[in-house]
Amino acid sequence: MRRILTILLMGLSLGSCAMKGALKLDCANFATFIHPIELAPLERQIRALDLETLPPAQRELANRLAAAEIARLRDDPVFLAARPAPERPVLLLSGGGQWGAFGVGLMNQLVENRQFPDFAVVTGVSTGALQSLFVGAGLDRQDGEGAAIRQALAAAYSPARESDIVDREGLQAMAAINGALANLKPLRRRFEQHICPAIYDPKSPAGRAGTCIVRTLRDAKGRKVLLGLIEANSGEFGYIDVQELLAPYGDGAADLARATQCLAGAALASAAVPVFYQQVRVDGKTYYDGGVRQSVFLASVADAQRLAGALVRKERARLLGRQPEGAAPVPGEIYVIRNGPTWLPPDQPVMPGYPADIDTHADALRAAQRSEAIMVNQLEIGAIAALRLSRPGGAIWFVSADGYRNYTPTYDAGTRCGPLKEAARGAMFVPAFMRCMMDYGRNRATGGEPWVDLCHYDGTETRAVCGRPDGTMPGAVGRR
Repeated sequence: MRRILTILLMGLSLGSCAMKGALKLDCANFATFIHPIELAPLERQIRALDLETLPPAQRELANRLAAAEIARLRDDPVFLAARPAPERPVLLLSGGGQWGAFGVGLMNQLVENRQFPDFAVVTGVSTGALQSLFVGAGLDRQDGEGAAIRQALAAAYSPARESDIVDREGLQAMAAINGALANLKPLRRRFEQHICPAIYDPKSPAGRAGTCIVRTLRDAKGRKVLLGLIEANSGEFGYIDVQELLAPYGDGAADLARATQCLAGAALASAAVPVFYQQVRVDGKTYYDGGVRQSVFLASVADAQRLAGALVRKERARLLGRQPEGAAPVPGEIYVIRNGPTWLPPDQPVMPGYPADIDTHADALRAAQRSEAIMVNQLEIGAIAALRLSRPGGAIWFVSADGYRNYTPTYDAGTRCGPLKEAARGAMFVPAFMRCMMDYGRNRATGGEPWVDLCHYDGTETRAVCGRPDGTMPGAVGRR
């Protein structure tokens, strides 16, 4: 009997060898491209840091944000003489795994409606980091390449089966040995296939005809893309400036292949949820999903954007030979897409008279998974609410996938999104559910104004003025 058990255990271990260990990627000097995220003033006070000194990382980001516009001022006399444009908005994309299909449907439909704002900066963590690459490459372009980018994004979130994205452990207990419930090798292949098909599969017609957004991202001048992640050893949150990461690489096949691997390292590191997914190591360092600390990040980005605007105004005045303008422009609007609901779904549907598994099973893995779901839900809400610490007034437009459970997709009147997910209990990616969520995102963009303006604080520190669900403020004219 003992021999049989030994053989069975050996078989399980061998069958899981492909799962074991970290997913390792090469990218020269990767760690040097990670910039610290600066804390909001209140956070700096809590950590007993100097409140007066502007952090150097903030100045560096401001210089990078201002660089393209300053270069244009120097090279384009018509642009120099034109009236300065208002500060452009920022887009924040949250994590959410398979829920990202909601954001994909929402954004693609907004573009088709010509209601997608002209964002200056897009930030993303986890699934939001993957989406942000397509936004940065020109998701909203009204031409053939823009349509190809939207199609590639939708295809990336339309798997035929879960194994197209992750290899999940058949026996969950093996996660204690192998380090994760699923490895990310399929996601890496899928990422490379849709980011630069000519490098992934150069011999096929689809590969040769596909749009390589690595090159497009590298050369983008008007929109910054920032990916949030955590360096596991220090536990500190940082971000990758995608254009800066890709700048050293040229247009040759070898350079594009290396650039694609660097981009994969940044995006997969941002999506590597501990325990659930395989560790990601880039150049020997382990990174975690940025959502472990914060679902969306804004503080230093918003401050750096304001400083960048001041740098541009100063340079414009210098070139025109006059004093800088006195008043700063109104800060740009902030848009937040929560890729998922804000309400935590129950661990499982329970029939009357029957207890939930969490009330009858005391295993450590089940407890860890449920407690992580609870903590992540609170982190998501807290990170979005904390945006008001750095921006007490001004518009913060927000949308989430709340209401998904009872949504009936346009392509099948006999089903709803909620039961599709609940029927696949334990699965990480459910193709039918993802298709339903993408349709729900499109519906939210089609069926009226999807955005809600989050509460403004009026300066008294005691009263908040909150928007109505239709996006209007009390006593104000509705948003266009």
